[in-house]
Amino acid sequence: MRIIDSASYVPEGVVDNNYFSRLTGRSPEWFHRVSGIQERRRITTEGGVDELALRAVAPIAERNPIALGEVDYIIACSYTPWDTIGTIAHVVQQHYRLGSARAVLLSAACSSVVNAMEIVAALFESGRAQCVLLVAAEHNSLYCDDHNDQSGHLWGDGAAALLLKAKRGGNQIAQFAVVDVHTAGHGDIGEGPNAVRLNPKHGGLQMSHGREVFANACRYMAASASKILARNELEVGALRLFVPHQANRRIIDHVANDLGLAPDQIASTIETYGNTGCASVLITLVHHAASLQRNDLVLLTVFGGGYSSGSALLLKS
Repeated sequence: MRIIDSASYVPEGVVDNNYFSRLTGRSPEWFHRVSGIQERRRITTEGGVDELALRAVAPIAERNPIALGEVDYIIACSYTPWDTIGTIAHVVQQHYRLGSARAVLLSAACSSVVNAMEIVAALFESGRAQCVLLVAAEHNSLYCDDHNDQSGHLWGDGAAALLLKAKRGGNQIAQFAVVDVHTAGHGDIGEGPNAVRLNPKHGGLQMSHGREVFANACRYMAASASKILARNELEVGALRLFVPHQANRRIIDHVANDLGLAPDQIASTIETYGNTGCASVLITLVHHAASLQRNDLVLLTVFGGGYSSGSALLLKS
């Protein structure tokens, strides 16, 4: 399949480490040291996650209105939806008048985008779809507890979108070819579904087993990246860019070290955007896309609390 277009959006509201220092008594430097985050973006308007999603799709709608009108599926990814009935996908469908599309919401925590890409591949391979709009959006600040000095400072808001088409038919110029996608579920490991939770009745977004999440994220992101490279007979040195889920700078560094990546191969936005959940990997891809040249290989690798992991191998067109 091909990525025809991509776009991202982060809100204008900036929250730096001084804010969390005032709430918790920890120094601003402590938050940067443990997470790599200097600041994060948070939405301050009433539109919430739906507005984030609509703003991410807007550039695609402007650049590719004909292709957008051909969308067969709208797959929205989020673990922080405002509404689980009138979902993000339905809001996007109504706003952009995508009358012939099926609208669905998918959540596998922070691995959702790659899980969605695997589902899109299956839809294309089966002939059930030819064009899919994938939208990832997280309104973490609606659910997180800023007073929690262990994880409250991690979360930022943001969104991104991909317009994907099946390879067969058409001659539209693509941004990327999707070479391979691989995902895995790990819910049976350790604390599994209890490691990160979002329960409105019990404190919102909580990471009560942070050390275990850290260890498993390092382990399974590296394993997922290694597996997809091996099955495509590629060495790490063939990658122009490694785009990991932006959960924590220490996790990114740990995975990069395990894989043997050079510093200039690693894409990061966590310093200024924080952890934007399942949208983070696409936000980071869009942020670094201008530095890529034709035939550059890009690897997206993710890990979701719950647990799940995945990787997608892209070739710049």
